Amino acid sequence: MHAMRVELEAVVNELKRWRDAGEDAVYLEPGTLDAVRAKVAELRAAAPDEALPENQARDTSPAFEAASSESRGSLRPRIKQNADVIKDFLQQSDSPSTAPKKKVAKKGAAKAGQGLPPGVKEIPSPTPFELPEGDKQARWNWLRDHVLGDPVCQEHLRPSKQVVFGVGNLDADIFFCGEAPGEDEEMQGEPFVGKAGQLLNKIISAMGVSREQTYIGNIMNWRPEHDKPFGNRAPVEAEINYCLPYLIGQLEIVQPKVIVALGLTAANGLLGFDPERRMGKVRGQWLEFSGVPLIITYHPSYLLRNQANSAKRLVWEDILLAMAKVGLPISEKQQGYFKG
Repeated sequence: MHAMRVELEAVVNELKRWRDAGEDAVYLEPGTLDAVRAKVAELRAAAPDEALPENQARDTSPAFEAASSESRGSLRPRIKQNADVIKDFLQQSDSPSTAPKKKVAKKGAAKAGQGLPPGVKEIPSPTPFELPEGDKQARWNWLRDHVLGDPVCQEHLRPSKQVVFGVGNLDADIFFCGEAPGEDEEMQGEPFVGKAGQLLNKIISAMGVSREQTYIGNIMNWRPEHDKPFGNRAPVEAEINYCLPYLIGQLEIVQPKVIVALGLTAANGLLGFDPERRMGKVRGQWLEFSGVPLIITYHPSYLLRNQANSAKRLVWEDILLAMAKVGLPISEKQQGYFKG
C-alpha cells in the first residue's frame, strides 16, 4: 500500500510540475481512470484502517463524473482531461468509508499550511528593506549583495550551489520574469542558462535584440528543495512571497516598460495565487503588476515538450504584443513566424 501511495504521489507531483510549466491538460487512454480507481479500491480493501488526511472523500463532483463518463464512452483514441481533476481523484478516491484517524505529523516535517515537502524548513515572512539612494548600478549592486547574503536563501540552498539573482540591462524596456532556478541555474548563479534559457535566447534574438539588452529574473532566488534525486519542484506560495520583495526591488531599479511573465508559477506570484487560473485563459492579455504592464506567456520549457508550430505561435503572438508595446519594429517576416 505504501509503495503504491508513493507512486501515486509521484504522479501528482509530476502533474503539478507540468501544470506550473504551462500545461493545462494531459491525455489519458480510455479507461485509465477506471483502472486507477479499481487498483485503489483493491489496496483500500487490503488495508482499510490506514490513516489518511482528514476530510478526504471520493470525488463525486460533476467535473469528475463527466470526465469519467467521457473516458468510457468517447470514440476518440485519447481524451483531453484537466490535470487538476486527476490530482483530486488520486488524492481523494482512496479515502476509507469509515471516519479517518487523525493524521500525525512526521518528525521534521515543515508546517503543513505551507505545503512544503517533509524535511524542508518553514519559510518565514520576508524582512522589510529599503533600497539605498544612488544610481541604478549602485542600487542594483546593493540589492544583489543583500539577496546573495540573505540567510533564508542561503539556508535553503543545496550544498555548493548558489543563490540566483537577475541579470541584464538595467535600462531594459522588457523584463522577463521566470519561475524558479533549475539545476543549471543554481550551479551558475544566473537565471535561464539551461535548455529553457537557450530557447529563451533564441526567442529574444528573433525579436531583433540580444539577451544583454533585456533584463531576466526569477520569481524565486533558490531552487526549491525536494526529496527526489532528479527534476524540479514548483515553489509554494510561502517561498514566492519571501522572494517577491526582491523581484519588486529589481523592477524598481530597472523600471521596464513591460514585464513578460514566463509560466503559470510566475503569473501566480505576480497576480496572487488562484487555483482556478489557467495559462490558456490568462496568456495574451494585458494586465499590470506594480504599475508596469504585464503579459503572460508559456514558459520556454513548455515549448521544449511541445514542438508543434501552434504552441510556438501562441508564445510568439504574446512576444509580438510585448514588442509592439515597447515600440520595437516588427517586420512582415516576424509577423509570419510559425503560421500555417
